[in-house]
Amino acid sequence: MRTLWLPTVALTLAAWGASALPVSAGAVDTWQEWSAKENAAWSTEKFAILKIDDAVYLNDGQSAWLTNRKQKALEYVWTLDALAAPDGLRVTYRDGGAAVLHKGQTKTFTLEKPQTLNVSLGIDVRFALTEVKPGVNGLRVMVYNQHHPAARDFKGLEYFSYNPNAVVEANFEPSPSLEGVDFQTSRGWFKRFNRVGFAVFTLEGKPVRLAMYTDKPDATQVKSLSAFFLDGLSGKETYGVGRYLDIDVDGIPAKLVIDFNRAYNPNCARSPHYNCPLATDKIPVKLRAGEKIPSKH
Repeated sequence: MRTLWLPTVALTLAAWGASALPVSAGAVDTWQEWSAKENAAWSTEKFAILKIDDAVYLNDGQSAWLTNRKQKALEYVWTLDALAAPDGLRVTYRDGGAAVLHKGQTKTFTLEKPQTLNVSLGIDVRFALTEVKPGVNGLRVMVYNQHHPAARDFKGLEYFSYNPNAVVEANFEPSPSLEGVDFQTSRGWFKRFNRVGFAVFTLEGKPVRLAMYTDKPDATQVKSLSAFFLDGLSGKETYGVGRYLDIDVDGIPAKLVIDFNRAYNPNCARSPHYNCPLATDKIPVKLRAGEKIPSKH
């Protein structure tokens, strides 16, 4: 579940089967196209993850000020201390909206969708609602730098070779109702997702019952399912706190196809600016499919 306005990957619904699916001639090409989009989301898109200079999370009534590190051009940081940035841009979160003071003028934003404000050439502030406590929204504010060296020097995500045996068909066992589950996050907070049910399938000869979650409060609104999982390689060849997988659906499905080649690391694997849930569900195989552990993590 990419948390910063990234496209969700759609997976195809299909009939139930206990074994891996046959791979079509274009399956690898489609996967490579998907991985190219994932790489762009990290480095080349306008609001790529590695272009973030700094981020701040605000509770209701809090303000943050944007200041420049004078010793480094085009490197911005947020501060909660007004005295540290008396002339800086100020963002205040109150009653579900955002007020931004910039160049002597205050502009109020509603937050039905992410909002963006250009600060100067190549520097943008982007903000949106995000959960900061179970069931409680706050405001996440990020400053993007189009000249960020981390994006410029990014060498690309590392994946296992495409594994046709990692594409499986699953039955879906829905929960009687959406069940709120609180996950500890990378910031030491807690974030709530609603457990929709369980995907039941066989992977590498092992039976698996994998929980699926949504951030929607109503089952009729579910358009995407997400899994947060560990596997037998976590901390060795795959990311130690788990990987994610997103599946587009049209309501609660009866059956679905899961392609673990599209398993990806949370944004926190390479960026300190997010609040990512830590996986607790474990797949009992050494899953050499999808994204590998980041190098030099």
